[in-house]
Amino acid sequence: MPSNPFRTGYVATAEDGANVTFETRNNGDWYLLYQPAPEALRIAALVHQAFSPPSGLLLLAERRKNEDVVVTHPINTTATSRRFLDSKYESLRTITFEGFHFSDVENLEGAVLALRGLPTGFVKDPYFGLGINYDIRFMVENIERLGDVTDLRVCRGRDRVGLPRIEGVSYFIAVNSFDDTRRAINRIHDKALSIATDEKRVLAHNELLSAVDRQRFPEQYRPYRKDAIVEALGNAASRPLGLSKEDQQAVLSVTKATAQTISRKDPHPLLELSREIELVTLEALVARLREMLTKKLPEATWQKFLGENPFILKMAFGFPVMMMGDQVSSGGWKFSGKGGKVSDFAVKAAKSGNLALIEIKTPDTQLLEKTPYRGEVFSPTREVAGGVNQLLDQRYHLQKSLLELKDNTGVWDVESYAIQGLVIAGRIPSSKPELKSFELFRNALKSVLVLTYDELLLKLEHLLEVLREPAEQPPPRRPFDPLGEDD
Repeated sequence: MPSNPFRTGYVATAEDGANVTFETRNNGDWYLLYQPAPEALRIAALVHQAFSPPSGLLLLAERRKNEDVVVTHPINTTATSRRFLDSKYESLRTITFEGFHFSDVENLEGAVLALRGLPTGFVKDPYFGLGINYDIRFMVENIERLGDVTDLRVCRGRDRVGLPRIEGVSYFIAVNSFDDTRRAINRIHDKALSIATDEKRVLAHNELLSAVDRQRFPEQYRPYRKDAIVEALGNAASRPLGLSKEDQQAVLSVTKATAQTISRKDPHPLLELSREIELVTLEALVARLREMLTKKLPEATWQKFLGENPFILKMAFGFPVMMMGDQVSSGGWKFSGKGGKVSDFAVKAAKSGNLALIEIKTPDTQLLEKTPYRGEVFSPTREVAGGVNQLLDQRYHLQKSLLELKDNTGVWDVESYAIQGLVIAGRIPSSKPELKSFELFRNALKSVLVLTYDELLLKLEHLLEVLREPAEQPPPRRPFDPLGEDD
């Protein structure tokens, strides 16, 4: 926090030689004028060589009878400040009080007494230059951001309707609104001091006592304050935040720790959060898959990607499945130790345990031969046909070796009732004859499905559309009807 240039340093009062005089005019206006003390001028000249004393008296306040207002001209009266005898603020020059009944003022004593009746938050001693208290300087700093405003006009007796507003170079605010803002700023300040006091006390305890006798003085933690998270985030909670990694971990930890309590008391926000997390995660997954499809990546990269995101593979099946792992043995070993069959991935039906094997190719895999076999009929490529046969061979050996594999691994909740096969390869053909040939081929397969990367992406995109639809709100509770009558 910057130092207070008005509170510290040397401020001369009447006893030090400073002088405040009162002058009147025939039209009923009056002026409050300030003359700095000789000692203050000497100190200012010593501290700042470029200081030049004023040639006359400085205007502190004036009453304009025809407007029924008192206009103050806040001055920096701290002799050790670089802005000594300049305006207190960067661009705000006057603070005008409207409706404060300064009409009875006839002399200096009356003017000083009337200034003491200003609302809380204003400097009331003319020797301290008038203006706004330093602890609520943020109000002036923000008003100055408007650029063209040079006057703050505080209105008493006006309805708040239409205020605050800007009119010409003046910023109009009702005195009640000013006071509400002042109180809110002070509450924030007091709360911050209270929090800082607690943190200092805990730190001193841990560093001085726990460090020498942890058993007698166990480590303390900062106390949780009700609504601390809401107060810390404020209205920022409704917009994206650039949280640090530490803050992200803290948010996740707190959410995990309180999830059960929230679900019991008010489950709907937790369901909304879950839906939002799923949506964000799926959006990122779709975006990554789209990006990968624009590149020529090796098969190992795709196997790693699908292994890290098994959800994509699960989407390929029309029933709930559980991942068994990647590079799964399906038997076929010879006495020489060679000939073992390894599937890229294996899954099992969640309820029955029936196994399914998955073979991965790349999106660049050619599905059909480039030239037609006859007419507009295209044959599957050697890569696709070989992948299907490879999967059938793995299924054949797995069926023969399953009992031994279950015994060796201790995994007993899998079955080979009707082992399904999935080959993920290539992109959907673009021409109609090729598309027809591809569909004829894959739909003629009995227990192996050939699925393209385009279709995997489309499944994810369709799910994303569903999640993006507004969540259905829970129906409102009907009030108790003592007569028991239905609508």
